[in-house]
Amino acid sequence: MLLHQAWANWRVQAALPGFLAPSPRERAADLVIALGGLFVLLSGVALALLSALAVAAFLAGWSIQAAYLLWPAPETRARKPVARRGRRLSVDAFAAYTMVTAGVLCLPLLGVLR
Repeated sequence: MLLHQAWANWRVQAALPGFLAPSPRERAADLVIALGGLFVLLSGVALALLSALAVAAFLAGWSIQAAYLLWPAPETRARKPVARRGRRLSVDAFAAYTMVTAGVLCLPLLGVLR
């Protein structure tokens, strides 16, 4: 979903450069979102294959998401309801991903990953 959203954003921005000229900050945020989505996908695939790379992929995905959430969002500070709700949903998803990452970190100790 995140990868599709990032791709759609880039396509719209490319089609309408005069109307939707994103700032460098917005471009960086879009790149981080796409990168985070890619690592979530890779971590899920690695886990499904029971690969030892799942640990590295989950840690990379977790780090990217943590960096994104620590990055101050100006629209959240402006207390826009939609931005606050979106940020809250992102924090909830990050909490769930954190719990799954902690579980994946235990799998090598149990001998589950190859």
